Amino acid sequence: MRKLEEVMNWLTDMDWGWWPVLTLRPPKERDIDNIVLVKMTTWFGTVIAIIVLLLRFRRTHILTAGEIVGSILFGWIVFFILYKFTFAIFWNRRARRLRGMQ
Repeated sequence: MRKLEEVMNWLTDMDWGWWPVLTLRPPKERDIDNIVLVKMTTWFGTVIAIIVLLLRFRRTHILTAGEIVGSILFGWIVFFILYKFTFAIFWNRRARRLRGMQ
């Protein structure tokens, strides 16, 4: 588990992975809380939604307002849940450890 945590944190420590929300990245000793995660979600979840919409449009050549809203909500929920239960868990484990060392 520690090796997986090291790999996940190595990825989240890279600036390119936070672009364009690099200013949201907390210091390593602070948790990624839900507020930070929601702010990240508005960007990255929307990117997921755009990809879903492009794939759907490519197939049907028409999009309804409901499909657009649904895709945005889908993208936001997917990103939030996936990040919360992967990268954020490992980041927060390291943050707790670093706070304990201070």
